[in-house]
Amino acid sequence: MNRTKTQAEASHAAGPGEDAGLGKVLYPHAPLGTEVRAAAGYYLLEEEKRISFHGREVLYARGYVAVESSCCGTGGCAFVVVPGYVLGWRTGRNDKGEPVSQVQPIRDQAAREEIRRLLLETERVQQVNFW
Repeated sequence: MNRTKTQAEASHAAGPGEDAGLGKVLYPHAPLGTEVRAAAGYYLLEEEKRISFHGREVLYARGYVAVESSCCGTGGCAFVVVPGYVLGWRTGRNDKGEPVSQVQPIRDQAAREEIRRLLLETERVQQVNFW
């Protein structure tokens, strides 16, 4: 049976927070400086920034991860996570009351590599990850 998906079905198929067909995702602005604990340590986001890139605005968050106890010892690293291009800045709130922004994940590999090089140089981090 061939039928058109309802909006709810399409949204569910696209993944959490994603607007099916448009590539929009809701990025939650979690409180900065709050440790998120895990089995071997924690991570935290220190700051969020927006940069201009070829006429568009890119959102990224800088943070670090600390490994306090693992079979391999301790350590850590600084990282950047790039949710994507900003489509709407702090346009609403999620169920936790956190502000959310609409972003479009960056799929173009050449753009990703250019942004990665820029952020590795300017932010002095070890990792740049994209949504």
